[in-house]
Amino acid sequence: GSNAGDSTPKAGPGLRRPSSGLSVGEVNGAKASPIPRGPASAPPRAGSKAGGGPPASSAAAGRGQQQDLSSTINPKSMYVGDRVQLKGSNRKGEVMYVGPAQFAGGDTVIGIKLDEKRTSSDCDGKYKGERYFRCTAGYGIYQTRDEVELLPPEQADEDLKSLSISPAPDAASFDLDAELESLVGLTEVKDTLRHARNFIEVQRRRMSVVGDSTARAMHFAMMHGGSGSGASTVARLLGGLLLKLGVLATGHVVEVTRKDLLAGCSGGDVDARLKKVVKAAEGGVLLMCDAETLKDPERSDRLGEEAVVALGKQLESMRGATEWPQRLCVACAGKRMDLQKFLTEHSNIGSALFARLEFSDLSSMDVARILRRLVEENKFQLAKDLTEERLEVLIRRRMARAGGGDGPGSAPKNVRLAKAMLEEAVSRQTDRVWAKETLSFTGLTALVEDDFIDKAKDQHEAAEAALRKLDDIVGLRPVKEFVRSLYAQLQLEQQKREMGIDSRGGGSTLHMVFQGNPGTGKTTVARVVADLLKALGLLRTGHLVEADRSSLVAGYSGQTALKTKAVVESALGGVLFVDEAYALVGEDGKDSFGREALDTLIKLVEDYRSDLVVIIAGYSLEMAKLLDANPGLRSRFPTVLEFDDYSPEELLEIADQMLLQDCLLMADAAAERLRSLLSNLHNPSGDARQHGNGRAVRNILERAKRNQALRLQSSGPRLSQDELCTLLPQDFDGCTG
Repeated sequence: GSNAGDSTPKAGPGLRRPSSGLSVGEVNGAKASPIPRGPASAPPRAGSKAGGGPPASSAAAGRGQQQDLSSTINPKSMYVGDRVQLKGSNRKGEVMYVGPAQFAGGDTVIGIKLDEKRTSSDCDGKYKGERYFRCTAGYGIYQTRDEVELLPPEQADEDLKSLSISPAPDAASFDLDAELESLVGLTEVKDTLRHARNFIEVQRRRMSVVGDSTARAMHFAMMHGGSGSGASTVARLLGGLLLKLGVLATGHVVEVTRKDLLAGCSGGDVDARLKKVVKAAEGGVLLMCDAETLKDPERSDRLGEEAVVALGKQLESMRGATEWPQRLCVACAGKRMDLQKFLTEHSNIGSALFARLEFSDLSSMDVARILRRLVEENKFQLAKDLTEERLEVLIRRRMARAGGGDGPGSAPKNVRLAKAMLEEAVSRQTDRVWAKETLSFTGLTALVEDDFIDKAKDQHEAAEAALRKLDDIVGLRPVKEFVRSLYAQLQLEQQKREMGIDSRGGGSTLHMVFQGNPGTGKTTVARVVADLLKALGLLRTGHLVEADRSSLVAGYSGQTALKTKAVVESALGGVLFVDEAYALVGEDGKDSFGREALDTLIKLVEDYRSDLVVIIAGYSLEMAKLLDANPGLRSRFPTVLEFDDYSPEELLEIADQMLLQDCLLMADAAAERLRSLLSNLHNPSGDARQHGNGRAVRNILERAKRNQALRLQSSGPRLSQDELCTLLPQDFDGCTG
């Protein structure tokens, strides 16, 4: 189908014409190698001649530094099975054939089975009477070599697409001292990286003296205090350092988490998945993020156990004496105490590490410097009066409100705090600039102090509004006094943290027990507490989630923990109010389902202590028994508030408030009638639990409003405003709580 001697195949349903007239390997009139050379190769191993011998290692495809194919028989730039993409489009597929084709005038073509069906052709591997592979009709296509590009490992393999892969640094220009100088804080990390450099350089000298090419495998642990510590940045510096010194061949960084590693895995295939990840990281750094979470220590975790075993096997195969460049560098990152425990329990992993990098939390001044740098990188500028010292005060205030937690949903820390503050400031500045219709360069790019203030004024007003709600509650003087004292205490602790005075004992424990009869205002006070804690910045949302035994306990074994966890997670950032909490375990304490719910709740209270306040409530006697029988509860819920029954006068005041909300009032005689009903309701000789308190008042008023409606129905169509809004004594006939 092609003219003899024509090196460019004609376009057809199975073959696209190249966008350029150049044949494969021809660039600017000169012949080029089918695979480009990468940057300067790593320094030669000790004992070998410079420029001689086989290459030190092969780099991953698509990373800018390729394997030398001169020693390979019949080398090709592409092979059957490779994953490729058609240049100039998003079409991807698998190479099925590489070789000459008569329809291309004898030139080499690439036969590809596409991932997605074509709409303009039904090619199934057969084109112009020639077949070099077989696939489903519409999925086949032939291309010339210069129209196809190899996909890098993270794109070629579906299992690796979720990985975060940082490009390889430039070995020639990498300067460790300059990089460390630009790194804010992290003094201990810098010292360890300098020690690693010193060790490698001295070890190379030793190797050259004794004529031994074996060296120590370089693997690391990164111990940090939480997210935003800079582990990813340091991993990239580590990759650059090891590349510069010839310990690694490429120096790129592949980041992987438990989720990345186990997604889609079933029993027995975790090891194969890890091998793919290791292959993608060959020549560079494999950063195992949150390595301590690979296996859940609290429950049976078969997949996690397989992951730990597979990682141990990989490190055992790379530990001890090796040759530089080594296959790859493994860096296990995680929270300090948890990772320390993990490495101790899995000694085959811990013993393979060369050094441990200790990440300290950044100081407020360090975060201020990072924030200033981020502002400049994003083409903004700080107002002249926003000095570094003033910026530090704003950051210290933000850090004080955030507290020290790092659990799920906790406030950002370290570098993430700087990024979050910049994003919020730009958002506020955008609204400010739009309102003023600013057009100047400075006006559009300048960030002022108000842009960084996290609604402190609004928070103060929210706190005052919550306290007004508290004052509007009838009675409950001891409860009100406690809430106000708690607010004052939390304000004082916040001011101390803002001044850099941090107590070693940590903040106050905010979980509480509300005990008393129904209708005494426990839920209402819980809402006020949620509003106050949000106003102080101690809770993100301040919403209230109400729950009881039916919300937490499931009817089947193994489901209760999941149900309880779902309820707790729905309350994160706010307050979880568990009413009649004593019902979880029953009177004899032998309710296994309820016990599971309570044990799960106690654990989650600890896990989410920085992002959740839990209030358990119920009758006084039963709650006291519950606390006595569960020491773990009493230690986690140290504050017990007693809600006393309302007096008849207080109940009448509650009735007046309820009626006012409905635009109703009582005639004097009706008020006396209600007072008599409430006095009978408050009979001291009766069962206090049947008293009803505020709920009883609401029930009486609802019945009275229905009686009023029936009375007015027979009074004719024209009613005055007083008639519509006034309750009479007869409206309370038959009303009980």
